[in-house]
Amino acid sequence: MMDDDFANDKESLEKRAMEKAYEAMQESCVALICKELNCKAASPINLEKFHMFESLDATSVRSFKSTNQNNELRVDLVEYYSEAPTAKSSNGGTDVYFFGHLVVNTNYPKTYIHKETIKDKIEDIFLKQDVDFSNNKKFSKRFQVLTADRGCLLDLLQFKPLDDLANFPEMEIELSGNMLLFRNSRKAISMLEAANFCKLAKTILAIFN
Repeated sequence: MMDDDFANDKESLEKRAMEKAYEAMQESCVALICKELNCKAASPINLEKFHMFESLDATSVRSFKSTNQNNELRVDLVEYYSEAPTAKSSNGGTDVYFFGHLVVNTNYPKTYIHKETIKDKIEDIFLKQDVDFSNNKKFSKRFQVLTADRGCLLDLLQFKPLDDLANFPEMEIELSGNMLLFRNSRKAISMLEAANFCKLAKTILAIFN
């Protein structure tokens, strides 16, 4: 009986240690983002107008806003359930992810930019939905761009340095009017993800502001 009690106590201690380590990692990520992007804690805003957010059934658990008066950049820590299929079953759970929100000076047609898969490339041979940018071939090779107004989007973005986004192969961007939602990848929170998110945020600020 004593051995069972000790085993249960050991499991509880290990679980608490893991929870504390996770909390400490999350705080380190927040500290890095606040330092790199000049952010401080803020009230969350409604992101459900974006399909990227709404489709996840996600909840913003913490929100930060840039103190730089020249841009309206926000960073949200978002929680939702996700599943990763394995050979024999699905491995799922709830975790925290980074999303960025930016208010820009230009109104864009509804647009979604994401990593282009082989399936996307094949479908586009027939559907011709993807928008390509002749001045940004690296970007166009890596990402699929779907928009409600092809001509308008080409006029607005064709001379922007979109090739700089090729350094973030798993990033996603959704544009809607003068608002932009983005994420570096679909990976859960980590120090590496936080660092790469900051780099992407700075790149997006340089392109869209």
